[in-house]
Amino acid sequence: MLVLRMEWLADKSGTWADEHLINILVILIVAWVLRRVANDLVHRLLKRVVRPSVYPTKTDREKRVRTLGSLARGVIRLAVYAVTALLIVGELYPEGRTALFTSAGVLSVIIGLGAQSLIKDIVTGLFIITENQYRIGDEVTLIAGMGLGQIEGQVEDLTIRTTVLRDLSGNVHHIPNGNIGVTTNKTLGFSRMNEEIVVAFDTDLAKLEKVIKKVGEELQAMPDMQNRIIEPPYLSGVKGFSDKGVVVRVLAKTNAAAQWKTRSEFYRLLQKALEKNRIKLVGQAED
Repeated sequence: MLVLRMEWLADKSGTWADEHLINILVILIVAWVLRRVANDLVHRLLKRVVRPSVYPTKTDREKRVRTLGSLARGVIRLAVYAVTALLIVGELYPEGRTALFTSAGVLSVIIGLGAQSLIKDIVTGLFIITENQYRIGDEVTLIAGMGLGQIEGQVEDLTIRTTVLRDLSGNVHHIPNGNIGVTTNKTLGFSRMNEEIVVAFDTDLAKLEKVIKKVGEELQAMPDMQNRIIEPPYLSGVKGFSDKGVVVRVLAKTNAAAQWKTRSEFYRLLQKALEKNRIKLVGQAED
């Protein structure tokens, strides 16, 4: 009896394999190949579409390609998985194809009625990506609802549904795109160094202006800073007075995300220059 049952199972398995297994394997292999080919073609296309005339720096172009590539890969993956699943189910249950497509129609109605937040996330994500509000690798500040408040960090991933940020503490935040209200991109196009310093009341401001200008020129001439600085630091004017001294504003224009490195090197050189010229720095202006 056991032998007969084993023979029956083997016969059934062989019949099933002959009728379905090979077709399913072909479907899976074709789906895998199509996904790889589509991703490669999209990547090549994006590198051609993202032109230097629109995105002048290499960093901007790379960020744009990575961001659009993330969107394209997500769409391709979803489409391939959906079609593959339908084909496999249709292969296993040919008589249920009509019911399957009917169920898909019913499911779409349910999604339309009950998943407004998901739809909002997707629509908002599409606007963020197509409008180039921020890209993978950008430093941003996001104002989010649902009690999340302000979140700052670097964009590690951006899909049509979520934005993934890593803050300075290393924490990773997954934020639904539909929950984002205001976005501030700190690394789009160019950045500015905007500093306010306080010097003693008896400071010769004309001399201070010359010192800061010279420091800015030295800073821009440094090999590792030449490609970071667009306009070297300069004294833009006197803001006012504090209880410690005169508040002056120093500005500079840098390439995207280069303002922090510029500020650090500027203060390092400025300290030496002020000591050499006997100008007393009493602090930075408080916000």
